[in-house]
Amino acid sequence: MTRMALEGLRILDVTHVWAGPMCTRLLGDMGADVIKVESARRTDTGRGEANPRGGPGSTYPDGIPGERPWNRAAHVNERNRSKRDICLDLTHPRGIEAFKRLVANCDVVVESFRSGVMARFGLGYRDLVKVKPDIIMVSLSSQGSTGPESSYGSFGATLEQTAGLASVTGYLGGDPTTSGTFFPDPVVAVMSVGLILAAVRQRQTTGRGTYVDLSQREATTSIIGEAIMDYTMNGRAMGPIGNRDRVFAPQGIYPCTGDDMWIVISVRSDAEWAALANVIGQPGLAEDARFADVVARRAHHDDADAIIGAWTATRDAFAVMAALQAVHVPAGVAEQGAHLLEDPHLNARGFWETVTHPEAGTAPFLSRPFQFSKTPGATRRHAPLLGEHTEEVLREVGGMSDAEIAELAALGITENNPRAVVASPD
Repeated sequence: MTRMALEGLRILDVTHVWAGPMCTRLLGDMGADVIKVESARRTDTGRGEANPRGGPGSTYPDGIPGERPWNRAAHVNERNRSKRDICLDLTHPRGIEAFKRLVANCDVVVESFRSGVMARFGLGYRDLVKVKPDIIMVSLSSQGSTGPESSYGSFGATLEQTAGLASVTGYLGGDPTTSGTFFPDPVVAVMSVGLILAAVRQRQTTGRGTYVDLSQREATTSIIGEAIMDYTMNGRAMGPIGNRDRVFAPQGIYPCTGDDMWIVISVRSDAEWAALANVIGQPGLAEDARFADVVARRAHHDDADAIIGAWTATRDAFAVMAALQAVHVPAGVAEQGAHLLEDPHLNARGFWETVTHPEAGTAPFLSRPFQFSKTPGATRRHAPLLGEHTEEVLREVGGMSDAEIAELAALGITENNPRAVVASPD
């Protein structure tokens, strides 16, 4: 049997919502034993109606929450496959003690609370190294662990604003606009995979663990370096420009036949402009003074858009993409979610994985945006039910006896029914 890339690596996952869970799901897909830690008092916010503090709404199969909606919520089931799940109330001293017993037999702890929360539990990095000297701890907080705003919390939409991303998205002359999704989350998720693997490699080399202090705000700011450099070097503050590019021209999104179908086209050179002109049946555009070079094309962008849009409006988006790609002009269909499930390229690469969940049913899920030739990853198990593996993990990883596990249950520390506990007023 093929050994998986991260087989033997054990991770305690104390994250919620998107960035952290996506990060650890990718690691789990590559073979790591990921143990997700929640509690009935405070579940992952992605479980929707289960979270006593509210949190975002969720999507359920057929729109039906069911008797235990926390096990049917789409957010948590998408982002937490390939993991085991335990319930452990970290507001109770015995819950803290149990967590430390798990740490003693784990390699990495990943958490995404506000900065300082784990330390207040007595589970900060300084506490955990006393339990396991070579532990790797990764904190994915909003602002990082230092600085005047380190205690602030956030969601992806607010991070887009404070990180500066919203200042360069939106339409020309318009107000700052968010991406429409929590864009910083997947950026942080993928970045965190690399950080964790780097820390593991360091430990293999030196024998020492480490603390990784990631600021989600700073991670987001790092993707708009061009705008920052333009200001520091040229004194220009970039603003939103819609679908156009600051260099390439023309670039835009153009209508096609069908219901809400569009094609994105970007011309990067004179050669590509000439190729596009030939495809649309107007080769003379390559000699047109309005479009002689990129400077001229930017100056007459509206004219170019009108010409291209008139041609695409009577054609199928996929046919346009194929025709332009054939002559090396970057073009892509603006895919809709429903179309992506049927996309022949994604299906040919096995991007969609069908997973059966005991309470949410069978559905296609995203897999991984990469493939290993010798140690291929895979969804190894459906997203866990809340607390599904509590006894198994406490016994196997924490080394607890049946009597100790029963005592924790009697104290309500491992309760897995959110309706059985009363939310604390804070």
